[in-house]
This record gives sequence, structure tokens and C-alpha cells, in this order.
Amino acid sequence: MEAIANQLNLNFEYFPAVSKFNRKELEKFNSGKLLNSQKACYIGHYKVYQSIIANGYDNALILEDDVDIEMNIVNIMTDILPDLPIGWDLLYLGHCGWEINGEYVGSSNEHKIYKSNEPGCTHAYAVSSLGANKLLNKLELENPQDPIDLEIIEKIQQGIIISYSFQPQVIVQWRSIDNPSDVNPGSNLGSYPLKNSTLHYLGFSWDYE
Repeated sequence: MEAIANQLNLNFEYFPAVSKFNRKELEKFNSGKLLNSQKACYIGHYKVYQSIIANGYDNALILEDDVDIEMNIVNIMTDILPDLPIGWDLLYLGHCGWEINGEYVGSSNEHKIYKSNEPGCTHAYAVSSLGANKLLNKLELENPQDPIDLEIIEKIQQGIIISYSFQPQVIVQWRSIDNPSDVNPGSNLGSYPLKNSTLHYLGFSWDYE
């Protein structure tokens, strides 16, 4: 993450993750359905929403620590953000879906924004202050039935959360043999290809076999 920040001249604020071994935090959950890693991920994102409100941010981009980013991300965002409808709650810059079935709202060269349908994953998404308030009010913290990305999808499909998604993605999950998923151990999902990968430029490999 530091290498990406330095290369792209971005400023990241690091938020402490919740460990899957943190019994004190995980005891808040009554659900036995979720893995401890999924519970930890859920609490971590929920705490970020709380931080957005507590700090008075208008919006924030939430990145998990296993991402790869298009090298021209700043230019892409500068071009496309004016097309983002007023009143948005979430904007998925990366996801685990194929988001071309929703309403088309804008584009920057090959990158387009659609109304979210079933984005999936939480490795790269922006949250407005309005969206953070909705998530805090509508998500179940004590007894969730599904991982947080699926809970959010449900709220999107119910029309509670107004969400948009990039297609193709501009931020993807970085997967390699020595960098597996902490949330879903054993997952062998490869990375979606970027046109201009920052990690490839820096000499990292994310090929998963």
C-alpha cells in the first residue's frame, strides 16, 4: 500500500483492522454462521462508517489492504466524477461482479459507471456521509446473517442504498500465492486484469495458480 501511495502520489489514512483472533470484538456477534474472519471484516468496515460520521467527512474511499490500482486513477476519477448522480450513497471502484445490467450514468474513455446491481466484495468502494448513516442504521451489527458485502447488496437491491459501480474496475483485489485472502481462506480467485497495473509497474506479481 505504501508503494502504491508513493507511486501515485496518494495520501492514505490507515485504519486498524479487527483481528479474527480478537475475541472481545467478535463476542459482539451472536451469529455462528459467519467465519471469524468474516465477522472481523464486518466489524472493521462498520467502524470505518462510524469514523466517517465522527470526523465529519463528506465522503471517503475505503480500500482493503490487498488492492492494485490503475496508474491513471486520478485522471479517470477527474473525468468521470462529474457524471456521478447527486445523492449517491456508495460508488464501487472495484467489486466482484459484472455491473453492466444497471442504468448507465457516465464514462471516462473505456471506464463506465452503472447503477449497481450485485457488486460484491468490499475491497474498493466510496461511501458518502449519507451512505455511512444509512449503513449504520440498516446493517445488523449483533447478529448478521451474511458477510458484509452480501448484506450491502441486499440493501442495494431493496432500494435502501443508492449505489453505482465502475465497469471495468479501476481497483482490483491483488491475489498471489504468497498473498491469499484473509477473509476467505483458501479462495483461489484470481485478480481481474487492469489496463495499467501499478503493482506490475512496481515489479510485483499477482498471478494466482
